[in-house]
Amino acid sequence: MRALLIEDNPGDARLIREMLRDAGGTATSIEVLVASRLSEGLDQLQRDNVDLVLLDLTLPDSSGLETFDRLYAAAPSTPVVVLSGLADETVAINAVHHGAQDYLVKGQVDGGSILRSMRYAIERQRLEAARTELEHQRDEFFSSVSHDLRTPLAAIKATIGVVLANEPANMPPGLHRLLGNIDLAADEMTQLIEDLLEVARLQSGRVELWRSHLDVREVVQRAVRAVEPLIVQRSQTLDVQVPDAAVMADVDAERLGRVLSNLLGNAQKYAPEHGHIAVRLNSGPRAVCIAVSDDGPGIPVEQQERIFERFYRGRGSAGSVVGTGLGLAIARGLVELHGGTLSVESAPGAGSTFTVHLPESA
Repeated sequence: MRALLIEDNPGDARLIREMLRDAGGTATSIEVLVASRLSEGLDQLQRDNVDLVLLDLTLPDSSGLETFDRLYAAAPSTPVVVLSGLADETVAINAVHHGAQDYLVKGQVDGGSILRSMRYAIERQRLEAARTELEHQRDEFFSSVSHDLRTPLAAIKATIGVVLANEPANMPPGLHRLLGNIDLAADEMTQLIEDLLEVARLQSGRVELWRSHLDVREVVQRAVRAVEPLIVQRSQTLDVQVPDAAVMADVDAERLGRVLSNLLGNAQKYAPEHGHIAVRLNSGPRAVCIAVSDDGPGIPVEQQERIFERFYRGRGSAGSVVGTGLGLAIARGLVELHGGTLSVESAPGAGSTFTVHLPESA
């Protein structure tokens, strides 16, 4: 195992090397390279192959979490164990959130615990790389299959369209319903394919926004008009509140419209018959806020972040609603591409409110 220790205190560096040598014994060969400055350590990472970095956050040319961030940006695939003299739990948690594999405090660890942490860090990094590669392969598979399905599905849609357009006057009602069901199923399959392709594009960073400076009220109103027939069908009420004055922002109208269509479609599905749906558009000093509410069964607290994961569908009273678990993941991804946020407030039995915050200008 080859490790790079970035530590400016010669005494600490010597002690850590001796501790690791004693802990490794003859069964483990450990080579420890030492750099006293972050810049020197970054240069060594470019020149030498190392399995892991032991990093002190306080160095002559860098300090705090900035030290870790600069190292991680330069070598994101190299596992990092922070070995600091600062016993600060907040700093430790933040370091792990930023990507550190572990946070150890000098004087509170021995060679054995440092060595174990190093081994675990390398294994976790390997497993994370394997997971990332599997996700990449999965996304490529979805993208490939979705593209391949488009051609036969287009042929089905075109064929059933011709048949419906040329129905004889004496067509039996049962057969007419079957043909209509085929047409609806083709539309649903087309939407599913578009969702799979959008997910694959978002994961690979291939989504490009076509922004224009426009009135967000128009995007909201178009999304509302599209879902109104479904709301009427279930005898639901829809309350839309938008400002009298224009609400201008730099957005991709098509992609933002897709976000709102998804949120409104979910509200219509989860709200009960004769239920209530509300849409609010507000403009603040630096942000545009769009909230979509329903009086449906609500979402348990433990599921409220998970519902934005791909393919996740919540369990419980709302679990019977048909869906793929892709819509909210796509919506959040598109909102974040705009530099905004998508969040939810909900409680079981109290309905849900999904809120989009967008910067007025980008």
